[in-house]
Amino acid sequence: MTTRRGFLLGAGAGAAGVAAGAAGGVLVAGGDDEARRRATARAEQRFLEAGGAADEGEGVARLGTHRVVWNTTVTEPVAAITFDDGPTPEYTPRILDALDRAGLTATFNVMGWNGVHHPDVLRDVVAAGHEIGNHTWDHRDLTTLTQRETREELVRCKEEVEALLGRPFTSFRPPRGELTGYALRIAAELGYDTFIWSVTRGPGDKKEVGEIEDYMGQTVEAGDVLGLHDGIGRGTFDPDAAFAVALADRRELEVRALPSALQQIADRGITLLSANRLLERSVPEPVGGSTPPSPDGN
Repeated sequence: MTTRRGFLLGAGAGAAGVAAGAAGGVLVAGGDDEARRRATARAEQRFLEAGGAADEGEGVARLGTHRVVWNTTVTEPVAAITFDDGPTPEYTPRILDALDRAGLTATFNVMGWNGVHHPDVLRDVVAAGHEIGNHTWDHRDLTTLTQRETREELVRCKEEVEALLGRPFTSFRPPRGELTGYALRIAAELGYDTFIWSVTRGPGDKKEVGEIEDYMGQTVEAGDVLGLHDGIGRGTFDPDAAFAVALADRRELEVRALPSALQQIADRGITLLSANRLLERSVPEPVGGSTPPSPDGN
């Protein structure tokens, strides 16, 4: 018998891994130069093997319109706040407490493995009224995966977390903001808009809580998508590795800085929302260089 997950994993198996750009380059918002070079080389090879075709026999794909969002245009002082990589018992409960005290609703982009291994924490996220987004099963770099592996990452996260919660994801956040055209296709098949981010906790050399508080508190503007974390991504599977320890230190500073940053943002008159709520309150992007309206309507 074909299960729902089996059907989704089998769909589009003959598709080309379409990468963005005339020569099949990948959309990458993060990652090291060597990883980008390897991913681009693979994409270019696929492009050449296909004789420059846009596809390799892909069937009809009427997937509608799905957006890739870094930030939005708004006519009121609102922005989005999002958290990636959780849920985890180390960070998520403290973040939920800070959001509750501030009266805010966020989007938590769930790493499926963490959601299944910390179900009570995940249920607390949902019970508090927050949105949940698909952040893949185990945070692998999508630009290094085959088509089948890419599909597995999104579909397994969807199926296992939705079975646990009985509610759907609302959107997709790719690990480290790294994308291929095929990953966007799968996100569209699953009905997701894809959210990147326009503001983070600040440069990595900010190692004082006060610096991070002030950076977030004073940098977020209307229409921004603030990208933060409640987990350590791939470090989850090797927590004693140097990179994982460094990530944990960064996350700890982020969480400690959050309450003051939220207060500073509120004091500047900006209301933070979940990602989809921000989209609902956004207006179409200006065309032809026109100036978007300011949040005060002038």
